[in-house]
Amino acid sequence: MSAVVQSIGVLFSSGQFSVSSEPDNALQRFGKPPPDFVLCRDEHGNAKSIYGEAVWDFNPYRLSAKKISKIYFGRVFDEDGPAQEALIEEAKYLLYCLIYFAGGGRLGRLSAGTLYQYWSVLRIAMQFCCEQKKKPLVGALSLQQLFTVPVYLSAFVREKTLPKAVLAGVLNGLAKVGEERLGYAVVNAKGFDLKSQGTNQHPVIPTRIYLKLINLAGDLLDQLHEDVDRLESFIECFADVHYGVAHSSQKSFGLGGKLYWRPNIMEALKAHGLTALFSGEFECASKRSLQNVFSRMQYVAKTVIHLYTGMRDQEVMRMPYNCLSDQLVREAIVDNAGVERDKSQTVVVLSTTTKFSGYKKEAAWFAPDEVVRAVEVAQAICRGLAKLYQIELNDRCPLFLNPSILGMTRNTAEVGVSKFDRKSTKRSPLRALPIQSEDLQELTQSDPSRDFYNDPVFAIGQPWPLTSHQFRRSLAFYGSSSGFLSLPTLRTQFKHMTVQMARYYSNGFDNLRTIFGYYDEKRKDFVLPNNHFAFDFQMAMPMSVANQLIADLLFKEEPLFGGTGSYMERQKERVKAGEIKIEDIRADTELRVKNGAISYRPTLLGGCTKVGRCDSFMLGDYTECLSCEGAIIKPNKLSAAIEDAKNELSNYADDSGEYQIVKGDIERLMAFKTRLIDTVEF
Repeated sequence: MSAVVQSIGVLFSSGQFSVSSEPDNALQRFGKPPPDFVLCRDEHGNAKSIYGEAVWDFNPYRLSAKKISKIYFGRVFDEDGPAQEALIEEAKYLLYCLIYFAGGGRLGRLSAGTLYQYWSVLRIAMQFCCEQKKKPLVGALSLQQLFTVPVYLSAFVREKTLPKAVLAGVLNGLAKVGEERLGYAVVNAKGFDLKSQGTNQHPVIPTRIYLKLINLAGDLLDQLHEDVDRLESFIECFADVHYGVAHSSQKSFGLGGKLYWRPNIMEALKAHGLTALFSGEFECASKRSLQNVFSRMQYVAKTVIHLYTGMRDQEVMRMPYNCLSDQLVREAIVDNAGVERDKSQTVVVLSTTTKFSGYKKEAAWFAPDEVVRAVEVAQAICRGLAKLYQIELNDRCPLFLNPSILGMTRNTAEVGVSKFDRKSTKRSPLRALPIQSEDLQELTQSDPSRDFYNDPVFAIGQPWPLTSHQFRRSLAFYGSSSGFLSLPTLRTQFKHMTVQMARYYSNGFDNLRTIFGYYDEKRKDFVLPNNHFAFDFQMAMPMSVANQLIADLLFKEEPLFGGTGSYMERQKERVKAGEIKIEDIRADTELRVKNGAISYRPTLLGGCTKVGRCDSFMLGDYTECLSCEGAIIKPNKLSAAIEDAKNELSNYADDSGEYQIVKGDIERLMAFKTRLIDTVEF
């Protein structure tokens, strides 16, 4: 038997695999083996597992007398398709690599039983990858993506029931196989705590506090940006150590008569037209407090960048002065006559480097208007401070240059970045938002496994314990739902930005890597870093959709109509009658949203739970909602739409096409109202 096994490059000892010292040509050093490559033979030399076949049987190599199950690649999925076939091919190659190149056990051998355990985990992983196609921002994943992106792997561990120790064995085995053979480096199982995924994470900021943070940071940024062009010249004046000092102190310095006195801080602000900017949160009563005031300004700019990009703390702090660039995402479309039919499209990106010689050396992030304005404020402060430090505004100059040179220790001030620790920012209004009972309830719903009620940090009345990483989780959590579509207090910019982000961060956007990634000279290809915010945004469970759906539909007295509306109306009646609990509906709704079975967005006539694109909605044909099974029709919105259509009808001539279209819409709306709503009211 050993001679047969050795002939295919494998030694068999006590039912275990190991790589032979002299494998034959079939066992390639790199790449997939040929389809007829034999993985296992029985004692008579008959092939039991052939690489290209759909069933692998390793029972001849089992350790115990009890048989182990065969590996059936064709039974993993309920349907066939290119994505499923690709996952099967990936799984085959990973198993092949684990058998021959990963080793295992104390003797460096892998038992047939352990191999089947690895297959059981890979099987669940394949199903998880295929299920992600239900999520519009993700699409079907590959095993390579799953095992290389921590966010994907975290979701896998959190959502699937599987033996963590076996998954760790798979990751460790693939790590031993090596990046050169696999073509990628898997997540380090030792650095990735498989047991703690989903527990004690940075909490999602509750909706009420999140909205207040967005609006408060936006208002403070508006105040700063109003006179941003005057900051540089103002800061530059402090090259004179006596500038801004109180007159009483200048007199004691022996500067001479009043003719030689410099303006005090209030006179300096008035002379530069900055009185309005340096008010409220940025009030500056003396030169002594100027350093702290500029630090608070920088903190606002930094907070806005976190809010709208999802960048980590050190990713923001590493940003250089020149960090903005316009990246072309679509060339202009020109016809044969040379006429431009569709303009080129660009997107502003924020990166940690300015070396744009054909590609980026490091990752970039989508930068909406709010971020651009925040960077402009930080740049204005940086320009003034750079003149005091006497340094060039090059790639080595940090955007958040430390304003300590304005303080009492200016002679010892070193070029560096500002410190935004808890102590230095505790007086910021961004850290003074108290927790209310509704916030605590929402926290519990966002992470049921965590006991927030008994955590003193989250006690009612305490200020919300804000950290920069919370913005990353919250932006992914809420932004993936297109930004609180029905909350009127949300700043318009945030809603607009999250819709754009959904487009750029979607899995099907061809230029995702080239825009937000960097060029790997070794691979000769663009690479999106595995810790990029794009993955967090794609995989965020849009629970705000479920919460908004329940709040809008189940807790409103208004009757609902339409396909989904009628179903929700029946559910409301069952809740009132005590047949079911609201907790059960919430759990079911969250599960369906999580699995991509339903979505929710407001419409002209009420709402829509349809998943994916709606051509009628895009074309403005809102009357199609009347017959759509995913529609929710609200009587007050229907009546308002009828009234608006009647007003519009009076603007057109009776024989015009517009008149006929609007008239037809009114007739359909009126027919629906008469047939269903008026009957119910009567």
